[in-house]
Amino acid sequence: MIQLLTTVIDERTKPQDLERIRRNQADAIRELQGVRVARFIYDVVLEDGVPTPVAHGLGRRVFVTPSPVRGAVTSGHISEIRDGSHSPSQYVVLEANGYGADVTVDLRVE
Repeated sequence: MIQLLTTVIDERTKPQDLERIRRNQADAIRELQGVRVARFIYDVVLEDGVPTPVAHGLGRRVFVTPSPVRGAVTSGHISEIRDGSHSPSQYVVLEANGYGADVTVDLRVE
């Protein structure tokens, strides 16, 4: 069942209510503009077998999705290290293992 929303503003709306509605909408828009949902970090070089801290700039713990690796000699994997050596609200620590060379990835952090 589809329910239609009623109009909030019409010709009978009081001026003080109009100002309150405008202020609430402006606050909501300002808040949404400040939210950073996802960010891309390009050309991150990971040395094989070495934990590498990467600053993400989101100010909170993030979820990381790496791109396919570039420059690998063999197959391997990328691990996220959460050993407390760096603040998760500022850095994500990644380690490439088994690639046989330094690899380059792009990261999507959200």
